Amino acid sequence: MELSRIIEYNTWWDTGQVRNSLCPDYERQMLANIISSLDSRAVSVLRGPRRTGKSTVMYQAIRNLLSKGVEPESIMYFSFDAEEGTIQDLLDEYRNSILNTSLESKKRVYVFLDEVQKCKNWAEEVKRNYDLYPNVKFILSGSVSFELGAGATESLAGRASEFVLLPMSFREYLLLRGEELPEAGSTLKKYLLAENRLRPYFSHYLTTGGFPEIAFEEDQNTIREYVLSSIVRRVIYGDLFQNGRTGDPESMMALLRAISEMPGILLNYEHLGSDIGRDRRTVSSYISRLEYTMIIRTLGNITGSALSSSRKHRKAYPISPALTFAFKGYDLGDEDMGRVYEIAVMNQLDAQYFWRRPRKEVDFITGDKGEIATEVKMSGQGRFHFSQYAADRNLKKALVITKNCSGTGTTNEINYEKIPAWAFCAGAKV
Repeated sequence: MELSRIIEYNTWWDTGQVRNSLCPDYERQMLANIISSLDSRAVSVLRGPRRTGKSTVMYQAIRNLLSKGVEPESIMYFSFDAEEGTIQDLLDEYRNSILNTSLESKKRVYVFLDEVQKCKNWAEEVKRNYDLYPNVKFILSGSVSFELGAGATESLAGRASEFVLLPMSFREYLLLRGEELPEAGSTLKKYLLAENRLRPYFSHYLTTGGFPEIAFEEDQNTIREYVLSSIVRRVIYGDLFQNGRTGDPESMMALLRAISEMPGILLNYEHLGSDIGRDRRTVSSYISRLEYTMIIRTLGNITGSALSSSRKHRKAYPISPALTFAFKGYDLGDEDMGRVYEIAVMNQLDAQYFWRRPRKEVDFITGDKGEIATEVKMSGQGRFHFSQYAADRNLKKALVITKNCSGTGTTNEINYEKIPAWAFCAGAKV
């Protein structure tokens, strides 16, 4: 591990501050959670899709530590995104060349490791040093699902707190653009009073997909190239094959395209396998790996009385509507736009489940006990299966997310509330 490379990442050892270019003034809502976690013993794990701002959040957390008077040399950052080496070699070089003393002699040391999943045996090495040095606080980031990381669950069980940074919500997008907003959780009426000012942004938000670096970009070709180059290809030809994994990137690209062009697709592995010339077992493995890199998200069909689902009969969505536009184009009809809205609503809800029975379906099921049912209907009209769901499980609230309709409705004696997608994703109370 070359000392010069380590120093290059840690300019505050010289200047006492993080470079402004690495640390914008705008702060994601997740930053407050990361800062709060810095006082705890547990390893802080920040995971999320590529280009959602994980590195920026880490730099902002470092800036916060420096502002509180933490000694600059007691904070180390390193990114494995384009660097090789082991965590142990990195810590040894840091201890010997920068601290010039043993790790345990320092009151508190903060070690930020970015894209840590690219480092072989990272979980075991973090565990070893965590157990040896109670004064060392590890903050890790990665573009993969922590639970699915090889060995991570077992190695860091009981030792880690996990935070997920998804693409920006519409609310975060509006704040980044400097718009004044009602408080999160304010009534729909307060948002509707600002409709003429806020709603026109929603289309641009969907096309840029909540990725901070293109939040102000207007050129569709530039947006598309950014999504395909900086996110899609980096995942398909890079992240999916790290640490010796093998497979066919073209088949994985075909699966990602199918999911992005048809958000909410039911995962029929045999049909998908027939389309790309692979058997169902391979398709299932590739879907899991796409989910592992957080470029797609799958939802389970809720079953039984408990809040659970099986691995069968799942739906899949791209993690951002920007992927749908990048693959399918920007001139989408109402049906396709309805699916794009579903992606934004899914992320806003942080949905994990849907409900489906023969000829009956509810788009999203949320709540601690699955008591909230949400449908996305652009027109606000259509056949709703809230009553069928209520007959199957406890239902306390039913929502219909629309293009621009608000109000209430009733279907088979089940009352539901209609709310425009832009207001819902901006934080209106429901």
